[in-house]
Amino acid sequence: MAEVKGRKQRTSFYLGDIAPNFKADSSKGPIDLYEYLGNDWGILFCYPDDFAPVATTELVLISQLQTEFDKRNVKLLAISTNNTLSADGTYKDHSEWVKDVEAIGGTPLAFPIIADNGGILANLYHVLDEVDIKDDDKDDISHGLAYQSRTAFIIGPQKYFRLILNFPASVGMSTAEVFRLIDALQTAAKASIRTPANWMPGGDIIIPRGVKDAEAKKNFGDFKAVKPYLRFAPLPLEKTTFQGIDGTEESAQA
Repeated sequence: MAEVKGRKQRTSFYLGDIAPNFKADSSKGPIDLYEYLGNDWGILFCYPDDFAPVATTELVLISQLQTEFDKRNVKLLAISTNNTLSADGTYKDHSEWVKDVEAIGGTPLAFPIIADNGGILANLYHVLDEVDIKDDDKDDISHGLAYQSRTAFIIGPQKYFRLILNFPASVGMSTAEVFRLIDALQTAAKASIRTPANWMPGGDIIIPRGVKDAEAKKNFGDFKAVKPYLRFAPLPLEKTTFQGIDGTEESAQA
């Protein structure tokens, strides 16, 4: 059963909020979120239930790309309400879903799936469906009536929410976009820059408005000023994210 620290509840989180810590059982034993993440980045995937078809495809792909997350110093974990009933009326264990994911993907699932059959963490992280929030007195999350959306929380080393992705039940996420976002967040945090639309590692970056031209010249060399507030500078691939930045910690200017 999950154990959480007391906190003032709100209906949603803002970017920059501290991710609430919790202790819970998982497919890999007891887990404390903060201890598990340590000083690394983390992605917490929240799912409506084990054996959900779209979620299964996501876990398969994520597990196949585990080494790419490792390169970025990103630790992964998932939460599921685990409310699928067996024939005997008990809840199916996460390990049964893990077996399916590993059989389909052909690779071991290296990260834990956290048990949340009482819905404590679903409520803590505000990933319930709006209808279920309104009908909270009528709904029993342990019987699969709630928690219909899927949400991914990207958490920085200082335990802040750096990005929140919320998907409807019908739409699977893009792992390519998740990697792009991680690369952009880590590069911006370490190099104190901004990334433009559609940025990919190796592309030009945006110099923050608070940086004077002389400082920009010193830090980035030649840059292009489209407008006084919009200045582009090259940042070679080897100087972005895990490829060349000395660590991926968050900076105060990020």
